[in-house]
Amino acid sequence: MHHVTDLAIELLRRASLTPDDAGCQDWMEKTLAPFGFIRTHIDIGGVTNSIFFRPGEKPGTLAFAGHTDVVPTGPLTRWSFDPFSAHTDDNNILHGRGAQDMKGAIAAWMQALMHLIQRGEPLPAMQLLITSDEEGESIDGTIRIVEYLEKKQWLPNAVIVGEPSCAKEVGDTIRRGRRGVVQAHILFHGKQGHSAYPADADNAIHHAMPALDRIANIHWGEPADGFPPTSCQITNVKGGTGATNIIPGQCEAWVDIRYNPSISFEQISTLLHACCGDTNATLNINHVAEAFSTPSGPFIEHVAHAIAAVTGIKTLRDTGGGTSDGRFLAKAGIAVVELGLTNRTIHQINEQVAIDELITLTQIYIHIIQHFEA
Repeated sequence: MHHVTDLAIELLRRASLTPDDAGCQDWMEKTLAPFGFIRTHIDIGGVTNSIFFRPGEKPGTLAFAGHTDVVPTGPLTRWSFDPFSAHTDDNNILHGRGAQDMKGAIAAWMQALMHLIQRGEPLPAMQLLITSDEEGESIDGTIRIVEYLEKKQWLPNAVIVGEPSCAKEVGDTIRRGRRGVVQAHILFHGKQGHSAYPADADNAIHHAMPALDRIANIHWGEPADGFPPTSCQITNVKGGTGATNIIPGQCEAWVDIRYNPSISFEQISTLLHACCGDTNATLNINHVAEAFSTPSGPFIEHVAHAIAAVTGIKTLRDTGGGTSDGRFLAKAGIAVVELGLTNRTIHQINEQVAIDELITLTQIYIHIIQHFEA
């Protein structure tokens, strides 16, 4: 029988820099086939997407959603160990890019399934929805899997997304939703000229400053229940030629907004345009990700109960952090809960996970699968 550490090592040794799967899903197919799983390929645009399916002995369908792609390593010389060597040190820490985000969680779910199937436990129908396009553009990844499931009428009843949701110990936090993301590029137009002759020019930075001040001070309304407030950050401003005696004819600004479901993309767009209404500006506003949430109900309670049963922790039901592929699943009307490993080293040099965390997460997943009811 496999051990969760062995499964994680197999995945970590594949250098699957987004959107390259590097054979991870082929290995998953080979490993899961003896346990009754059939793979459906939904590859598109250079992205590897798979649905691994096993019919159930109990009613309902439970899915796990995850990604095999990882972010770039950064300078290799700064890593204590090769990021794709899957090195285990004397403290039982497993090192490697993707250890926490999120190959460790995929390994834990696979181990939980194989353990229960080997024991002959009756299970619901099981799906693993795996993409290699989560850390990148997310254009041809999970969204394409969901489209396929909808077309075939194969949508699951509920999904665990294996994102590293926890802060200090496995099970201390689940995510039942995420804020949405709106990003804007604003180009303020003026007329370039000599600073000694301002009457012959029109300073674009002077137009940008009051507009950006208005944007920074927008009142976004009261946040939706259980969500952090909408936040707006002006992340970059660029204007001028570098010379001190030239009035700039253009000024660019970039804005990043993380919004909660109390406000819509259309309302955000209207507010941004209003702030720039008295300027000659071109706005390019991009709805990067929709906000989503899973209402309180049986599935969230089931996951929280599993965590308490295994660890004794009363989990925090959170909606913080960035976005995730859970948004595509939630939009299809599926109950979504994110539960994975801790996130202390995700996207960092020397990403790592304690083997004890992998074991604990496996035990929680076993409980979730074993007691799931549609």
